Amino acid sequence: MKRSLNRAVETDEEADRADTTGESAPPDSSAVEWRDLSAKSSAPDASSPATETPSPTADTTVVTDPTVTNRIRSQSGPSLTIETDMLTATLVGVPKVSIADLVYAHQRDTVADAGAVRYCAMFDVENVSDAPIHWLSRRTTFIGSDGYTYEQAHVSLDSSELAPGCHTNQVVIEPRCRARVITPVEQLPQGVDIAKVVHTVPSNSDAGNQRLIYTL
Repeated sequence: MKRSLNRAVETDEEADRADTTGESAPPDSSAVEWRDLSAKSSAPDASSPATETPSPTADTTVVTDPTVTNRIRSQSGPSLTIETDMLTATLVGVPKVSIADLVYAHQRDTVADAGAVRYCAMFDVENVSDAPIHWLSRRTTFIGSDGYTYEQAHVSLDSSELAPGCHTNQVVIEPRCRARVITPVEQLPQGVDIAKVVHTVPSNSDAGNQRLIYTL
């Protein structure tokens, strides 16, 4: 399911005149929740009766997919889309994902020590303008359910472990072209979820940067 949420787009100049933390929600702004994809479902025991096989739709079961990007797209839940004169940006999901096998080898010990499960935001972005757009993951921030602001995780995902065409840190999107970006979130305190995702897009005009705000 995809919903177009145009309510949350503003330029930097508009941000100076308005408090973005108090924007009103649209009529269909029911809470969005994404499934926890950090655990893979185990293969059923062949000796067990068929009635004991977990349902593929059960909350505790995740269908294993070769790539995490495909798992997010097919399993995480509804997506949120913002359309501007520059781009169409869809937040496909922000589920919990185990990144232990997705980071570069030299960072795996660090990730294992700090905890291998992170929220990961995946975007599908289409440039609908006539000029290139530079999408930077470091321009994505996350507002927790505790009201605090969190940044991109200080680990780098290995693009070779993701689906082809998926970027992790930055990408220049040519006019009338698309890109997919996945951004892991820094470790959140226990019990804190992602409540809002904000991405700032540099503008190629005098109109100022655009801030895409996804309220979950």
